[in-house]
Parts: sequence; structure tokens; C-alpha cells
Amino acid sequence: MTARLPDGRPPRGMRPNGMVRTAGPGVWFTLTGFLLALPFNLPWLPFPFAAAGFGLWRLWIRYVRPSSRAVNLVSAPASELRPGDWFRPYGGFGPACQVAETRLDQDDLVHVSLRGGRELTLAPDYRVRRVRLRN
Repeated sequence: MTARLPDGRPPRGMRPNGMVRTAGPGVWFTLTGFLLALPFNLPWLPFPFAAAGFGLWRLWIRYVRPSSRAVNLVSAPASELRPGDWFRPYGGFGPACQVAETRLDQDDLVHVSLRGGRELTLAPDYRVRRVRLRN
């Protein structure tokens, strides 16, 4: 059983274990390009370098390491996750995954089965960041 977007397509950057690689902001590549041009002491050079840095980031997330664009939504306790929800298991950034099933055990821990076969065990009050994948 593989994770799907609401329109039925698999997300870009899907890994075999059900995790989806997300793109992150391109501002770091842009800033790096800008800063790399500063030692040349030409006032106009940082701007094309910044544009080139952004372009390299776009190529990277599109072709080299395909990634989905994700929008962070509100955080919620793990006990509120339902099948079909997308969330980031490791905080506010990083990969996203889709819930296949949740169950509470006798030790008051939440077992979250992910699409792709992986399973996480979380405390019920552990806050996870819900996301919406754009592609």
C-alpha cells in the first residue's frame, strides 16, 4: 500500500519506506550564491550568483533528488492522527509520511503505522507537524 496525494498520484520524492522527501526553502542556496560572489568586489555580481544558486536548487529538487513541496499546517498531538493524515515525524522540517493506521496500546503509547510499512511508537501528547503536500 503506497501513499497517495488526494488526486491519486504518488508524491514526488517518495522513498520505498513510505517517507516523502520534501524540498525545503531555496533561500539557503540563494544566499550561498550571493555570498560566494562578494569576494570578487563587483557590486552587480552577487545578484546573478544568487539567481544561479536558486536555479541550482530548483534543478536539485526536480531532477537530482526529487522532492515534494510541503506546506506546514498546525501541530497536533500524536493521539489525534487519523488514517490519511500527512505529518512530519521529526519536527517542523524533514521528510513527511502518511498515516495508514493508529492504535493505542495498554502502555498509553500510540502506534502509528505508515503507508510503506514503517511503524512509529509515540507518546500520545508528542506534537507532530501536519503538512499538506503540493506535488
